[in-house]
Amino acid sequence: MKKIVLPLAAILAASPVWASSNSASKLTFSATALSFNGSSNNVSSQPLTITVTGSQPITITSATYSNGNFSSTPISLPATLPAGQSITGQISARPQSTAQTGVLTIVSSAGTYTVKLTETAAPSTTASVNLNWGPPSTGIPTGSYDVDRAENGSTHFSHIGSTPASVTGWTDNSPQAGQTYQYRVRALDHDGDSGPPSNVITLKIP
Repeated sequence: MKKIVLPLAAILAASPVWASSNSASKLTFSATALSFNGSSNNVSSQPLTITVTGSQPITITSATYSNGNFSSTPISLPATLPAGQSITGQISARPQSTAQTGVLTIVSSAGTYTVKLTETAAPSTTASVNLNWGPPSTGIPTGSYDVDRAENGSTHFSHIGSTPASVTGWTDNSPQAGQTYQYRVRALDHDGDSGPPSNVITLKIP
């Protein structure tokens, strides 16, 4: 019987190569860019979902904004997401008199990712609304006041200003002509906890 000896290179070439099941994980985003409309003069928000794809968990170490007019719901970092898990946060933009651009940068154990942010300018206006109120009747020491505004008929109020406890008045310099707004005030204690809102007043801007 004749023995055939193959060279090592031929044996390696004929052997199957099995793919590893432990492929590197990465983060995928529901959007790589978010655009906001500042024409309403109200803070607007959009959801952003981050998903871990692959077989390994990923740790998110930081999330920063290049422009302070953009923000998101605070989360405790670092945070580790298991493989296949998603997390959704609300990205918000505060309207300004000029168009805004920014970048959300997320640093993780799988690398650094960015989301581009843009917002159109709020319309110019010369109107203003002067608000005044009295101290709350709850008897709880007040640390500051928050002023909220909503478009008429909406139940979603946006925080538009704050004053120290010694100041019981505030001027809204960003209402849009022809629009109707609702205003309310909330008293915050020295720990930053908010009490119940005041009564709501409705004003139409000429």
